[in-house]
Amino acid sequence: MPQVQVHVSIPLPVEEVFAFLADGRNLAAWHSGVMAIRPDGDDASGHVYRYRFPGRRREHRLVRDVYRPPMRVGFAGQRMWTPLGTQVPRFDFRLWPRGDTCRVEVGVTSCLSGAMLLLWPVVACGWRRDLPVDAQALYEVLTGTERPEGEGIAALPARQSAEAPASADPPGPRRVHRLRLPALHG
Repeated sequence: MPQVQVHVSIPLPVEEVFAFLADGRNLAAWHSGVMAIRPDGDDASGHVYRYRFPGRRREHRLVRDVYRPPMRVGFAGQRMWTPLGTQVPRFDFRLWPRGDTCRVEVGVTSCLSGAMLLLWPVVACGWRRDLPVDAQALYEVLTGTERPEGEGIAALPARQSAEAPASADPPGPRRVHRLRLPALHG
């Protein structure tokens, strides 16, 4: 199950940023995982949407299933079938006030099944490529300006906490464990 998270600081009050993120109709303006979105006409609660995932022709349900103002909001997508299995996307946003600014964690989780499990590194690689661009777009949509040059956005693996800053030095090479097959005698 690939999980990717990025963080971005936005110079707006946390309540204003939360209100923008909690309205699912705003996702299409900045998030690459949503091509088009509209409220679901069958739902009176206002937290169910119909959306198009990139590369898909038909609409799927997107439900706002986490709503904790002004700190957290989350959306769960409908299971999408492919010939290799299924994928269920999840979009999560956590917010922290920082004085008069706001720190936002933008996260994506893809629940995969079937042969799609074999492709999880490819899915994760795509989100690691796209999510920093999405965070940049969120900043630009909310502020109407581009991010200053000195403030970069980097994709973090899901296991790294937002409170634990990443070290400036890149990690050393990972140790490779190889599977040895028994010798064939015969």
